[in-house]
Amino acid sequence: MRGSRGLDKQGPEEQNPKMKCTILSALAALLLTSCGTTTGLSPKTSRSGFDNARVVSIAPHGNRGGWGVVGTGIGAQWSEAHKDDVILIIAVYDSAYTGITGAELNIDGEKLALTPTAYVTDMESIAGDMIKKSTQPFVTKLDTVEKIIKSKRTWLRVSTPTGTLEDAVIDGATDSKAYHALKRFMDAVKGHDTSSP
Repeated sequence: MRGSRGLDKQGPEEQNPKMKCTILSALAALLLTSCGTTTGLSPKTSRSGFDNARVVSIAPHGNRGGWGVVGTGIGAQWSEAHKDDVILIIAVYDSAYTGITGAELNIDGEKLALTPTAYVTDMESIAGDMIKKSTQPFVTKLDTVEKIIKSKRTWLRVSTPTGTLEDAVIDGATDSKAYHALKRFMDAVKGHDTSSP
């Protein structure tokens, strides 16, 4: 017979129910805050080694909430060497990689076809290997980003070899992580980002 330590027939998970509740509460809070549309990555500001121009970038953020959902996203890059232009990095999140053959924006009824900068789609795995992210850069004017963040309704349509995907960047009271990422991006472009060098 082993020595008794007061555990009787309780397993380790039954020893401290308060700890279990605390851990579950913390996980629930993390999930709720990570799903908000205002959260996301900060823009990165750097200097070009080529011409010392200030460069601002933000990684693609989704137009839909939640993981494991087929959807689109938008990121951006700007250089003061070409201060009127911006590269929008259009993303598709799916369970399989897909080529991106085109992208269009509908900003408050004004339709704009984006111009690809390259014809090869970049691909990477995220969230382990559960979600595949395909990205394609497109060039447009910087004021397009201003129009998006001032709009009441902006939708993105992404063309792939198997069809199109459409998501709202903002539609009335419904916004997205991409919308708020573009706002942070524009603040950094205008020099309002306190984390810039």
